[in-house]
This record gives sequence, C-alpha cells and structure tokens, in this order.
Amino acid sequence: SRADHAIGQVREALKQQGLDRNTVVIHLSDNGSMEGAHGLAGKWIMYEESIHVPLIVHDPRLPDSTRGRRSQMALNIDVAPTILAMAGVPVPAAMQGADLQPILRNPAAAAREDWYYEHVYTTPPSRRPIPRCEGVRTARWKYTRYTDARPPLEQLFDLEADPCEEKDLAQDPAHAGTLARLRARCDAYRESLK
Repeated sequence: SRADHAIGQVREALKQQGLDRNTVVIHLSDNGSMEGAHGLAGKWIMYEESIHVPLIVHDPRLPDSTRGRRSQMALNIDVAPTILAMAGVPVPAAMQGADLQPILRNPAAAAREDWYYEHVYTTPPSRRPIPRCEGVRTARWKYTRYTDARPPLEQLFDLEADPCEEKDLAQDPAHAGTLARLRARCDAYRESLK
C-alpha cells in the first residue's frame, strides 16, 4: 500500500505540472522474497516467489484499449532498452534485454519464449550457505539445476499444472524429454553468456 501511495503522489505531481500526458511511469521490484514459502527465506532460489515480481508500465500516450495485464515474460534487463527506445535513443547492440513497447502496444505481441536464471554468489563461511543454481523458465516449465551438488541436483516443474511448485517431475520418466530439452537449453544459455 505504501508503494501504491507513492506512485499516486508521483502521478499527482506530474498532473499538477502538466506532465501527466507525456511521462511514462514504470514501477517494478528487483526481486521477490520467499517469506517462508517452500520453507525458505531470502531471494536467491528460482522459485516463483523469488523471481516473479511486478512490472507496471503506465504510458499515457497509448490508447486505453492497450491497458491491462500481459502474459508475456519480461525481465529486469528489458527495462533499460525499453526506456531508451521510448526516449528515441538507439539501444546499444551489446545491451541485453528487449524493448517491451511491442508488448505494451499489443497484448498479443510475440515475446521471449524462455529465459535463463543464475545465482552464482558464494555465501561467506560465516553465513548459512545459499546453494548456487541456474535454470530455464518458459511460460509453462521451469528447470532448475543446483550446481554445487555432485552430481548436480535438478528440478522440473510444470507451472501450468503445479503453479505452487510442489511436485518435482525431474525423476518422472514421462517428462524425460522435457527435462532433456530444458537441460540442453540451460547449457546453451550458459555457454552463450561466457
């Protein structure tokens, strides 16, 4: 509610200054927090409570018909290219992320099909260890690999059937093909980002 109040104050200040019709307001969070979900605290693990955060873009230049929720996946690395493109500034080729304006203009616009997650921070010995992990998230599936275990521990969740990520399908032979496909995609992402 404090965030809602603060955004309301920003929008009111823009209105009072006559800037509300041509100023884009973006609200997002850098991460979620486990808050006890899955018996965990913090923000480091690839469960939805940690990685699924709000991104709200109010662009008053767009028609009312474009307003509403989107199902496409967006990442924090998309924010800078989107702001640059909105400002008419060329997006550097080396910059990661995508301009989200096509999604803002058209709720049915195509977007990324998947994305790579990694947590490689090494916890100091004086603190409780946080396992390093990486993975791939699609609209339906989530593959997570905990890299410190030998062999690495893998998880596979069908987010459509199990949105609370309670049934790990990594050992289920019926999902071996999906596991192999996402494992290979994770490896390809890791190699491409070296």
